[in-house]
Amino acid sequence: MTSAQALNTAARRYCQSQSDYWYQSATQLRQIKPRDPSSYRQTLLDSYARANVLMMICTEIEHLDPNTLADIEHTRELILHIGQVAQASPPRPNMGQTSAYQVVQPTFGINTKDAIANEREAFCTYIQELSGSQLNCVQPLPYQRVLSPVESSAMWQKLRHRWQITGWHWHPLTQCKLSDITAFEEDAFEEFCSSISLVEMLSSRGVTRIWELREYGVEYHQDVLLFDPKYNGYEGYWTSDCLNWIVYASHEASVTVGGWMLENIKAQWSDWEQHIW
Repeated sequence: MTSAQALNTAARRYCQSQSDYWYQSATQLRQIKPRDPSSYRQTLLDSYARANVLMMICTEIEHLDPNTLADIEHTRELILHIGQVAQASPPRPNMGQTSAYQVVQPTFGINTKDAIANEREAFCTYIQELSGSQLNCVQPLPYQRVLSPVESSAMWQKLRHRWQITGWHWHPLTQCKLSDITAFEEDAFEEFCSSISLVEMLSSRGVTRIWELREYGVEYHQDVLLFDPKYNGYEGYWTSDCLNWIVYASHEASVTVGGWMLENIKAQWSDWEQHIW
């Protein structure tokens, strides 16, 4: 890892760990009976606001391709700027939808601007003060980069053509004539996956990086170690460059598997036929 890449990694680590800290703080706070309801609500929403702004910053940092980062001070300037200005944006429609997905966050009339500003300042101070010796100690994170709209469009075109995805949804929610696909019940599939490793299955076939595409929102090119095919409020599709396997998680509690991965799963899942969606 170069110094610039280490700085990028350190920024991602900071955002992830601090965001987790504030989410956990909010979770713990919700388990306590408040003595002062007004102060309680302020503290709770401040914690959520701090966590959210850190994840906004992290997402914007992950637009940067670490393989192109060379100059340490230029990288520091880029990341500092992101820390100062990163904002939430409506989830991007990725499948040609004509309207954006609207998300409204309730504020309950409580101002969290000071908490957000403090969190931005703390992040920027951390980045500004990271020394060369500290960067030498940064441990790598799995590769993860946010796709640009152009990359997303190109990847969707390939995926649609290979797997006959013609609408906003796929099999089993729409018809597909391919013979090498099967839709499973989500809960049963996840239980089966707890007994095997899909990451190891992919790695054994030489897959090192995958594409995570979503109907709306952020999409990734990422290390196979991050493969986690689950519905997160937006339907998801996973594949790799060869497009010879696919996983699709729908909003109807189904998980569709296709290609060579389906053959491997059926060979290891003795009662898979009992769990078809």
